[in-house]
Amino acid sequence: MSAYFWVVVGLFVVAITKYLTSVRLRGLADRMQREHADAQELRHVLIQVEEKETQLKTETERLQAKVSGLRNVVGNLERSLQRYRSS
Repeated sequence: MSAYFWVVVGLFVVAITKYLTSVRLRGLADRMQREHADAQELRHVLIQVEEKETQLKTETERLQAKVSGLRNVVGNLERSLQRYRSS
């Protein structure tokens, strides 16, 4: 009878191990799906940020060109004013 007891205990341990493994696998699968969804969301945010960065660079270049033009105008006006005062 002792051998049957150990066989039953062994089968019980195997069954419990399989059950716990399946529970852990389900938890890992759910976690992996959540992580995948988070990664997709982060990719979307990254794309939006890259687009915004491109827009800001373009705007910066435009504004720098405008400032450069205004500096030229101010410089021309200052020179004209100095010539006027000199004459």
